[in-house]
Amino acid sequence: MTAWMETATRVAGDIYREFLEQVIDKGVLNERIGVLSDENRRKIQRGTHIDARVLRLMAVSGKGGWHSDLSRREQFARSINVTLLDHLLSVIRGAMLLAALDWLGRNPEMDLTLLQRRLRVIAVIAFLHDLDKLLQLQRNIALPLEEVSDAMGRYRLNEFLGDDIRLTPEQIRYLIEQVEDTQNLRSPVRELPPREFESLTGYVALADKLDGIWLSGDSEKGGLTGVLKRLQTDQTLATHILREWKPLEIVDPHHPFLLDELQCWLSWSSVQRVGVPPLIEVHQDGRLFLLLPLQHFDLIVDQALKRLCADLPFRLELSISNRGVPALYNGQPDHQELQAFIADLEDHTLGSLFRIKTDLKDTLTPPLDALLKELDLQPRWPGNGGATITPYPKPSDLPIAAQEHLQRAAHLVLLLNLKLDGAKKLGLSDYSAREVALLALVPAERPEWLSKINDDATRRVVTVLWVTALAQNDRDLEATIWGDEGLLQRWLEGEENQPGFRDGITGRGQQVVKAVERHFRQLLGGLRITPENENATGRCLFTDEPVPFDERIDEALGLYEVKVSAFSGRDGRVESITSERAHTNVSPVAVAEHKLRAQAHGRQGGKPGGVPTLISSPTTSGLFGGLRLPGDQSMAALSLYDLSRQEVKKGTVYQGTEIFQGRYRMARFERMAEKVEDQVNQLRMLLQATRRIGRPIHIFRGLPTFQRAFFYYDAMPRMLVDLIGSNSLRLEQIPEALDQLVLAQTLLDTHGLGYDVLRRYATPNTRFGAVCLVWCHLRDRDESSTRWVMSRLQHEFLQQLENRTMSTEEGALVRLGKLAAGIQSSRVSSTNDELLVFKFCMETATAARAAGQDDEQSLIYAVAGELETNLTRKGKAAASKYREGQSLKDGCLELATFFVREIWNGVLKRRPPSQTNRRVFGSIYRMAFLQAVRNRPDDEKPAESAIAEGA
Repeated sequence: MTAWMETATRVAGDIYREFLEQVIDKGVLNERIGVLSDENRRKIQRGTHIDARVLRLMAVSGKGGWHSDLSRREQFARSINVTLLDHLLSVIRGAMLLAALDWLGRNPEMDLTLLQRRLRVIAVIAFLHDLDKLLQLQRNIALPLEEVSDAMGRYRLNEFLGDDIRLTPEQIRYLIEQVEDTQNLRSPVRELPPREFESLTGYVALADKLDGIWLSGDSEKGGLTGVLKRLQTDQTLATHILREWKPLEIVDPHHPFLLDELQCWLSWSSVQRVGVPPLIEVHQDGRLFLLLPLQHFDLIVDQALKRLCADLPFRLELSISNRGVPALYNGQPDHQELQAFIADLEDHTLGSLFRIKTDLKDTLTPPLDALLKELDLQPRWPGNGGATITPYPKPSDLPIAAQEHLQRAAHLVLLLNLKLDGAKKLGLSDYSAREVALLALVPAERPEWLSKINDDATRRVVTVLWVTALAQNDRDLEATIWGDEGLLQRWLEGEENQPGFRDGITGRGQQVVKAVERHFRQLLGGLRITPENENATGRCLFTDEPVPFDERIDEALGLYEVKVSAFSGRDGRVESITSERAHTNVSPVAVAEHKLRAQAHGRQGGKPGGVPTLISSPTTSGLFGGLRLPGDQSMAALSLYDLSRQEVKKGTVYQGTEIFQGRYRMARFERMAEKVEDQVNQLRMLLQATRRIGRPIHIFRGLPTFQRAFFYYDAMPRMLVDLIGSNSLRLEQIPEALDQLVLAQTLLDTHGLGYDVLRRYATPNTRFGAVCLVWCHLRDRDESSTRWVMSRLQHEFLQQLENRTMSTEEGALVRLGKLAAGIQSSRVSSTNDELLVFKFCMETATAARAAGQDDEQSLIYAVAGELETNLTRKGKAAASKYREGQSLKDGCLELATFFVREIWNGVLKRRPPSQTNRRVFGSIYRMAFLQAVRNRPDDEKPAESAIAEGA
């Protein structure tokens, strides 16, 4: 490691940590989007809930966002979409670390106080350099000084700078404008900032350019290649070594957890070897991208691979069957290692070593109580059990001394009952021979009640407890069995011409480790991935690569949610739905992947839910994303419910900035829901999670493909795609999509609407009718909780009217409603009043059809006469001024003519509509009628007739 590089990284990391604590945690976290209710504010103040509203800086895109203008939108779409906060932090890290490395590279003896002072100014300039984006200002408009001053205050930037650095808002603006070429020297300044600070803007500008280039989709100027080219040509850096980086790119979509671990170790190795983290490190969509220091590239990669393989979860494991038979896997421990292993066993596993037949419990309890009283190991039977039961369901509840005795007994019972594959072939003693050998060392006769136990496994367990009790007062016996060169050591390690039990311990640990190393060395070398034996007749369940046919998986292997009887129906597989014996092959690399998943899920907790859908969200983002992240390789996991939870006491709760302080796997163990209601709710939670963590989430049912959008779901159900507009969303599109999903949930939960109406609303061709249907239904219910939905639907109704996006048939019904507003009074007090003209028309036409009256002209007169008569009789006729002075008779005739020709003969084809269609048609008519009544310059004030009042 180069000392000056390590010093630069440490100092920049310390300043960055302070920035997160003082500016992000105390400033940015307080600025959120949305209104906080009084009730929620009280819960937050009491500390029982968190503020889950979206951070303002996470609600705006830093790169690759969305714009209403098509050309701008197409331009943005070429870049990876990240939040403004992620972009700003990337520029802060990049500018500070590049500057620190550049200065110390030229002068390793640089005063660290001066270095820290300059880095603080760099951090502030970098954080504010895109303030215009937050304010949504055009690039040709200068930043208002009051906005700069306000930002310095609310983000606590003055406190971060400290008392010895004083910069006015005018000077800050001047330095910000130096970062962008298009804004340079735009605003004059009365007093220039200190000269030492003017040169700092070059590092911010470089970092800003590098981050934009990395996020760019340009095949020649963007990505890792573009970053390298910029570093080669930029004149900011004087230290040549900072231009020398080498890209590492791995595509391995089948093994995302292995790629996560490899990324961690590569970052750790870079810091250990060189003193700096990778310039870029991102794992997303099945691809791992890194820019590592060129001079030490091979050493970094080699060390990372070795650490990855050494850290795989294939250490010694103990598996105990339901009958209490133990088996060891993946290791060949010596005597001391096995003792340490037993001392670390969890309660359930330790207690399970002492399983006996349940029907012997009552018989054995009295003698065991008497035998073990002195050791305080009397049986503590659980309340229930199956065919076997343990007297020690929770060993950690025992006194400390008793726990030590139990661990000694566990050591003996483990080897006495240990299942060994190929024991006869290796010449290892069987259970009976071991029991005889143990009793030969005991200077006492086994009690008759113990010898009479017919169940062999139970007898051996109780014998161990008897021997443990004897050894308490017989040090020679204790040494003979448990001591160095004692019985247990000889059994485990073997003697001169006698192999030990550890020679019979099987497992795939070494095979898997070698396969993982071989796999990644092939990927890193740009070689075709080749299996160990291409002629093998088995096939991996996940990758379909050739594997030895006989190496089928079993439950003891402990793969996350991989069943030994997994059936795929794929060609070449030996199993069928009628197979009596399970036969599932999994390649060694896939075994490592799913063992890692089991380990990660164990740390996360919760119930497993089957093999999860691949959800991709990067654990790091931007330049030097690993800066100040923990060096211990632990990677926390947050489920979708963790990311949605707000009540503190109910489990893990995401506070808001943890993702900047550690590596987190986000929602990696989720399965996509199958029911429509669950799909809507799950999609809503996923979209909320993307905004809450400020990182993209991509969901793949198939193999992943690289995506630049903030949210992507390759197999999103068609109805949901239609509902929210796309399966690919940029950050600014997510709020609208969330509103649509909440509306969808309202439709599903409202009696009288449900799935069919939601399907109508989601389908573009039937949406207009569904908007009217839902609005009218909710208007009739008149519930305050759904008025926001009505307001939203009203807006959509008016928008479609303006854009003329409804169908010809729907347009005809709208026209009918408008004509009805000319002949009917606006004083309506019920749904029947609002549908009065529509009902008269339909009923008259239906009756005429039943009577055989098919002549168009006579039907027009019949409908017009019915309308005139009833409107007059009911006092519902509108004044003639709303028909431009036309008489009521002529107005009714005009409407009847339109109805018969356009609606009855056209839309309905001279047939009464079904009940469902009549409900939709009536809703379109009704909403159009109310809108027309609302818009006319009326002296009469309609009673509850206006759409706005109903909403």
